[in-house]
Amino acid sequence: MLKKLIHKVLRHRHFWRDATFDELSEVYIAMAFRSFALGMIGIFVPVYILTLGYGISTVALFYAVYFLCRIFLDFAAAYVIARFGPKHTLFIGYVVQILAAGSFSLVGAIGFPLYLSALIWGAASSLTFTSLHVDFSKIKHSDHGGKEVGYLNILQRVGGMIGPLIGGVVATLFNPELLFATAVLVLLLGLLPLFKTAEPVKTRQKLAFRELRVDKIKRDFLSVSFLYVENNLRVVLWPAFLTLFVFAENIYGTIGILASLGFFTSITAAYFAGKLVDSQKGWLLLRVTSIANAFVYGLRPFAQSVVGVLGINVISDSLTVAYRIPFKKGFYDAADQHPGLRIVYITSVEAFGSLIKSVVWVQLFLLTYVLSTYQVIVAGFIIAGVCSILMNTQRFTALKRTDNGR
Repeated sequence: MLKKLIHKVLRHRHFWRDATFDELSEVYIAMAFRSFALGMIGIFVPVYILTLGYGISTVALFYAVYFLCRIFLDFAAAYVIARFGPKHTLFIGYVVQILAAGSFSLVGAIGFPLYLSALIWGAASSLTFTSLHVDFSKIKHSDHGGKEVGYLNILQRVGGMIGPLIGGVVATLFNPELLFATAVLVLLLGLLPLFKTAEPVKTRQKLAFRELRVDKIKRDFLSVSFLYVENNLRVVLWPAFLTLFVFAENIYGTIGILASLGFFTSITAAYFAGKLVDSQKGWLLLRVTSIANAFVYGLRPFAQSVVGVLGINVISDSLTVAYRIPFKKGFYDAADQHPGLRIVYITSVEAFGSLIKSVVWVQLFLLTYVLSTYQVIVAGFIIAGVCSILMNTQRFTALKRTDNGR
């Protein structure tokens, strides 16, 4: 039913054959379910760790381990994709994500090793994100890629909007462990839309990492890493800051509601951002919103009320979706420029991003020994703000200016 509804609403906006839309709709629906499930638990992972009695140093070390594991797991995912295809790998990623969510529920219940959960979650993320990028970059339509990335963001935002709200309610009324168990059920539903169409790329491929000219695409590596670092620090440090310094009680419910309201406003931004990208203004949208986003980080340490937090969430989520859509459009189109090396290109960029994120979290972990918790989080906000500006170092062909200014 969900697929039919999406088809009815969006079909007239697409100009390609029905088979292509079916491929896209599978990705749309699968990622909507995943976003819903991860919306229930994603922003609550640092909250969960902190409410178990651990400090910010444990949070930093958890994510350092998570991304260190992903450096190797990203390459492992590439070989799985080459052998079985991105859709089958996405399925495997869903299964491992279910195991990861289940392991989190056991951390507080029976003392399951926290860093083992980080490893399992890392495997799930590597399998899912790498296969998603390969799949979407292959089946998206170049002329309307902005709209397609926009629609994907809209459905992800819908899932992300509902997820924190339900997650906050479940964790508040029952317990955080049940929150992760509920996410498992949602992830199981997300498996259903997959495999309605064939694999979009050739299977049983041989990967040739040595053929990738890294010197020609070093800007891609750097700019994507800046995007990933900014996104990750925001998702982790903001809930941690709210838990430790703003909300003394009903933490899960309050953070969940405020996060959902922020996601709601970003849905409209996703729609208009997609249209602006397809009108060749993606470079301008990226530049303006990423710089504005950097300034928002300067306001985060001063948010001490529900109104202040809500205001930052609304502005931040709208800006985030507005710069992510043109950036992802440029990234996916860049993958098209490496025929025969699509998996190699995407995997290499992902693995380099994991490396940089692990370095950042190791640095924040070390800072916990010389700075206060508040100062460490503020340092993270500063790093995120700088990265938001530096993502403009990209030189994606799809985001080149078309006016006389360049």
